[in-house]
Amino acid sequence: MVKETNLSAENLLLKLDLKWCLGKLEWKLHEKQLEILKVLENSPAQEYLLLVSRQFGKSYLVVVYSLMYCLKNPGSLVRIAAPTLRQAADIVNDNLRPMISEAPDGLISRHKSDNRWLVGESELRLGGLERSNVDSLRGANADLVICEEGGFVSSDDYEYALRSVIGPQLLHSGGKLIHVTTPSQEPEHFIHASVMPKCELSSTCFRYTIYDNPLLEQDQIDAAIELSGGRDSISFKREYLVEIVRDSSVVCVPEFKVTTHVVTLNPPVFANWLISIDFGGVRDKTVGLLLAYDFANARTIVIAEYLAHENTDTLTIVEGLKNLEKLVPSGAFIKRVADAPGQLLVDLNKHNYNANLPAKDNWEASLNQVRLNLNSGKLLVGAPCSFLIETLKSATFNRNKTDFNRSVTLGHCDALAALMYGVRSIDKVTNPIPSVTYDPIKYWVRPQKPSGLTAVANAILGKKG
Repeated sequence: MVKETNLSAENLLLKLDLKWCLGKLEWKLHEKQLEILKVLENSPAQEYLLLVSRQFGKSYLVVVYSLMYCLKNPGSLVRIAAPTLRQAADIVNDNLRPMISEAPDGLISRHKSDNRWLVGESELRLGGLERSNVDSLRGANADLVICEEGGFVSSDDYEYALRSVIGPQLLHSGGKLIHVTTPSQEPEHFIHASVMPKCELSSTCFRYTIYDNPLLEQDQIDAAIELSGGRDSISFKREYLVEIVRDSSVVCVPEFKVTTHVVTLNPPVFANWLISIDFGGVRDKTVGLLLAYDFANARTIVIAEYLAHENTDTLTIVEGLKNLEKLVPSGAFIKRVADAPGQLLVDLNKHNYNANLPAKDNWEASLNQVRLNLNSGKLLVGAPCSFLIETLKSATFNRNKTDFNRSVTLGHCDALAALMYGVRSIDKVTNPIPSVTYDPIKYWVRPQKPSGLTAVANAILGKKG
């Protein structure tokens, strides 16, 4: 009887080793992870997005699937990338260590490099996604690339990593690219704006909340709610309900809504006009905004915008700004403010374009004024102002919240800076609506001949009728 028990245990071990060698590791995943695995293994699509809640086991799923791919496709190269190389190593090592003890001896072994693993006849390599780490991903063609927590890499860095480093490696192999993350704090992050629509069209976009996790009990979910600040907190909505939310601690203008604040309308006939300019020089973008203060309705409207990229010469910028002013009714007075160094103001004068410096004494108050005006409906943006609209949707603070973030797409949030100057500088006091006047000749009425008591009175007074 003892021998039979030992034999059964030995057979079980042999079967387990065989599963490992064949890459059949489905038994290590829970039911919701298996739903994702089924699509990953059977879909012909090349790109996948997993928007997954905390505590779902997404990193564990990533490691299991990577091992399965390596074992089922001998000689393949799989890459797992996280924001930094250190994070990638932590994700893989923490999940791989207990698996090695279960696998047949020698099936999984560390390469001489700390960032490489040999899995059967294949190789698993680690890398970083941030611009300062992305070179760790460069190298030979890859068969599978998994990007972990891409939502916590800046949108520009993530797009650069995909387009310039990862994409070319999958070009010849036709391999899979898998994004695994919770939503980013940047509402218009590349993952939200570009990756998600593409994956939704191919039915390869997965969204799993904390309530989809079969391993969590209600008391554990309640603990997560409490730790994240409550069911209605931004943290719980983003990290556990995988919602894309506008976080006021990160996004500069959380009040802005395209459906509410972007309008298509004709400029007011009578208004106070302003050109507000933020000069970018050699590093950032130059943005000019044409604003009108609609006195009758007590609101500021951004009518149009001008955008120039880095190192654009002054004459070209002046010509672009003058084209903006052609939208202003003939004869109307246009005030101009420009955030520019002194020499540039001199150069503008040489091109017959005069402007004054805007008030810049309180950056935070100026930004708050924009937010308050949006919230109260006193600030609207014309539909043609696409760059300003994108900036209002996506502008974020630096880590210390003392300035705007810089990005390839938005520059130094130069359109928002120009709007701040404009909202603060535009004339809201002067009434531009002309007074109604009466032409005495046009409105002259022939007097009627007096009669009755009026005639008698006039006769007594010696007046003629």
